[in-house]
Amino acid sequence: MLRSPDPSRRRLLAATVAVAAGALLAACGGDEGGGDTAAEGSATPSQGPWSYTDDLGQTIELDETPTRIAAYGDAGAALWNFGVTPVALFHYMDPADDPTFEDLDLSETEVIGTAYGEINLEELAALQPDLIVTTTFDGDTADEMYGFKDEAQLAKIKEIAPVVGIEQSGSALDVVATNEELAASLGVDTGEGSDVAEDRAEFEAASAELTEAASSGLTVLPMYAEDAGLYVLIPQDDPMMSYFQDLGVQFEKTGGKDDYYWETLSWENAGKYDADLVLNSQRGSYSTEQLEEQPVFGKLAAVEAGQIHPWKYKAMDYVSLTSYMDELTGWLETDEDVAS
Repeated sequence: MLRSPDPSRRRLLAATVAVAAGALLAACGGDEGGGDTAAEGSATPSQGPWSYTDDLGQTIELDETPTRIAAYGDAGAALWNFGVTPVALFHYMDPADDPTFEDLDLSETEVIGTAYGEINLEELAALQPDLIVTTTFDGDTADEMYGFKDEAQLAKIKEIAPVVGIEQSGSALDVVATNEELAASLGVDTGEGSDVAEDRAEFEAASAELTEAASSGLTVLPMYAEDAGLYVLIPQDDPMMSYFQDLGVQFEKTGGKDDYYWETLSWENAGKYDADLVLNSQRGSYSTEQLEEQPVFGKLAAVEAGQIHPWKYKAMDYVSLTSYMDELTGWLETDEDVAS
């Protein structure tokens, strides 16, 4: 299975993601602080044995509920917003430069890696995590999981603490529910009257507002750009955009039968899709100014109308997705129908 479109899937999958209307599992969230435990605030770890089966089918069994959680950036941000502050983060870029963490206080955790697969194992071991959480994608296995350089590195990390994977596929609703379930197992209160219940209600309200805004019929093109060309998202392959599509957002119909996640276009063919709104990845993509300077892409109606907006990769939790839905709703309400 394709693991690395150029720019690599390991770098660019980190440039997108999602949430579909319907009832969610009421299963997780809370408030957390860093320090000695990753289950503080409203999280109350239970005494006794802990067991969890992840999306790769691995069942992790521990004598006590984990309280010190290390995580790959996107998984860590989601747990953080559910009330589980990680003691350590490793990411494919500096979290301080990633909009995923724009509302989180990074001083509350230790950043032990700022490039894909480059993890300071000594620092990780010194932090004594009880559990490590990462994201996974189609084709990943228990021996080759996303977020790690290779099988040898993963094997060394598993000697420090067990690793669980949360699959980033389907609708964001599915991924959020899984993160909520994991957070609940770690002691986060997700019941009626909890912080998570309030976040869930706001998420559902934002979803309804996005559906209403999407009735404008404006078309949307999420993309990433670099010197080699343009990478346009296939929305059904990204959980966040798949959810938005379920809510009624009209995306350009990108991708061929053999494409996954991205359709790659040369700059000469960058005008293939003429949408009303362009969502430009905030994870390393060309700037708006660079896009405007492209001879073909720069002449698209959305570009000329100034309707290029930031595509912020958001973690799979209620708070993160609500914030981006609010932004997208605003653009769909105020932008104009400019595409042919």
